[in-house]
Amino acid sequence: MPLFRDTYAENMQRDSTEAQRLDEQFDLLTENIGYLLHPSVRAKMHPHARVADIATGTAAFLRDLAHDWPDAILHGYDISTSLYPPSRTLPKNVNLYLLDARRDVPVSLYGQYDIVHVRLIAAGLTASEWGRTIRNLSRLLKPGGAMQWEECDFTNVRHLPGRPESTTDAASTMGVMYMTAMKPRFDYGWNRLAIEMRNAGLLDVHTEAVSAGRVYDTRARLTANGMRAMFAWARLHSARGTQGALTMHQIDDLEQKAYADIQSGCYVTYDIHVAWGFRPE
Repeated sequence: MPLFRDTYAENMQRDSTEAQRLDEQFDLLTENIGYLLHPSVRAKMHPHARVADIATGTAAFLRDLAHDWPDAILHGYDISTSLYPPSRTLPKNVNLYLLDARRDVPVSLYGQYDIVHVRLIAAGLTASEWGRTIRNLSRLLKPGGAMQWEECDFTNVRHLPGRPESTTDAASTMGVMYMTAMKPRFDYGWNRLAIEMRNAGLLDVHTEAVSAGRVYDTRARLTANGMRAMFAWARLHSARGTQGALTMHQIDDLEQKAYADIQSGCYVTYDIHVAWGFRPE
């Protein structure tokens, strides 16, 4: 029996294929956001800063940060180790651990970090868990430390024609199917970050939103990346015999048409929300 209930794994596989997809997604979202750390958060970095990345997954954030900060102390936490890269492949200043962010964090971690970073945890939280989780993680911050959190409004996903001759029907059908199933998860988070950060006692809380695909050259890759996630989800539920799931034949047919849509110029758009705030000195 697992130590923690892994709600992410209820809808997505934790395997090497998903790890590769998540790494690409991380890079594409970062390119569209325009920064790894917002300048006001980055100001908290120093050569020996302590940084915690929550729901770290493949540790993509920490691996990127280690390039510029080779002597910083970088810790990743996740509910599962399944997506962790082999430790021998990680930068020497990156270490990964188990943590369920929904539960009270160990007292030994209180006030230990200059920066706490979170990205895309919505698939693992219910509506009632957001406030408690943000309060839990705010306790990791040193006085004056910064929290930065990114979530996407996947409820507003649209597949649009990039050219007059573009087709979108199959991609849109798959998108609506996935978002309808995941709506109880994706309805929250992106729209609660600022208020829950303030409720947790953080100060100088700010938010901004950018459009996914804002950088034109990322559109096709971001759209295909999302399709891989949605069809992996569909196959997982088909294999489990989930009520209402498509058959494998239906999935194969829809997938072929969806990728034809992308080839024709169909692209995805939704909003990426970033929130950040600071623990009082």
